[in-house]
Amino acid sequence: MPAVEMRGPFSLLTRRGFLSLFGFLALARFGWAANAAENPLRIGLVPVFSPRTLVGLYQPLADYLRRSLGRPVELLTATDFRAFHRQLSAGLYDLALVPPHLARLMELDGGWLPLAIYTAPNRAYVIMSQSRPLRSIDDLRGQRFAIFDPLALNVMLTLAWLRAQGLEPERDFALVQAPGHASVAHAVANGDALLGVVGKTGWGALPPELRERLAIFAEMPIIPSLVWLLHPRLASERQRLQQRLLAFPDTPEGQVFFRATAYGGLRLLRPHELKSMEPYLDELRRQLQGSP
Repeated sequence: MPAVEMRGPFSLLTRRGFLSLFGFLALARFGWAANAAENPLRIGLVPVFSPRTLVGLYQPLADYLRRSLGRPVELLTATDFRAFHRQLSAGLYDLALVPPHLARLMELDGGWLPLAIYTAPNRAYVIMSQSRPLRSIDDLRGQRFAIFDPLALNVMLTLAWLRAQGLEPERDFALVQAPGHASVAHAVANGDALLGVVGKTGWGALPPELRERLAIFAEMPIIPSLVWLLHPRLASERQRLQQRLLAFPDTPEGQVFFRATAYGGLRLLRPHELKSMEPYLDELRRQLQGSP
């Protein structure tokens, strides 16, 4: 049995059938009746990759935290951003890795505490197939555009850029939603979509043979990277957990992790860094309040 399991609604649904999210949350809440030191540290990972990929990437961090904190660690994820937000709001996670716009939302609405941010900035790439190069963005009219989640900041920024070019989603072109970055890339490479959007990290994680079939058509502005947040019920452990995270890049486990990703390292957030995400919060709230 592996030291750390990827648990959460996605994996439980695949392993046990139609187990409800609410039943899982009830079990998670019940577990908090025990002493915190005996409970696992529950880490929520934003679903930017498949559960299998996430657990592969974050196993070194889980191993390091389990060793340095002397307590069990669990990695959890969700089916999509909307489900992930519900789990954050329900207090399912102790520590969570979230995109910057959602980090600001949870800081304002839920009192979550920012701990650290990856040093490598993020940005969205609009990608096209090498075999179907575009002459201009107007070639998208009447075609399909692949996205990985409408609530992802990279997707929101890219769709806003397309609107600024006079292209309205579902009017001038169709949206095709894929499970993740790799699925977007496959959709474009295989001709199921003319263009697609992936994040910088997602682009770097693509298999070389797939990336060679694609090209970057446009780059969106740089945005802050993923943020580590702490649930306010663990406020007394903030300094300790923050120190552990910031020390992670210099550990053997951290070196394995950062070699496998494009995140660079970890640092403290700058003053007002998350405040810069506030222009996107109205749209984020509107979408979160919509139908799943």
